[in-house]
Amino acid sequence: MAEDQEMLECQECSAECEKVVYPAACLAMNCRFLYAFNEDGHTFFGCIEKVFPHEIDLQMFQDIERGKGGFGVVKVARQPLPQCSVAVQSCYAAGEGPLCRNLYFKRRDRREVQTVED
Repeated sequence: MAEDQEMLECQECSAECEKVVYPAACLAMNCRFLYAFNEDGHTFFGCIEKVFPHEIDLQMFQDIERGKGGFGVVKVARQPLPQCSVAVQSCYAAGEGPLCRNLYFKRRDRREVQTVED
């Protein structure tokens, strides 16, 4: 488990970065690992592979997605799949602390990822 966690988070410097995915990209590509269900009049969706472990209310998601900035990202719970839209997010905003410069972490899964800016 520690090895899996190492690939999802980087704490080699004081920035403490983590990998995140964009649920909007999962929906846009109609990812085959998405599932949906209805409960109490609401539709929820999630990832069968648990790349992101949460089930998201579809109507709430769509409402937020239409707003400025969209829904945004969700922290990954396991190694992302090849088709996942992955990014690296630092826990520090610009000017608050050092940004992670560990390029190895950003490219560890052999995909180019972007840094999320708030």
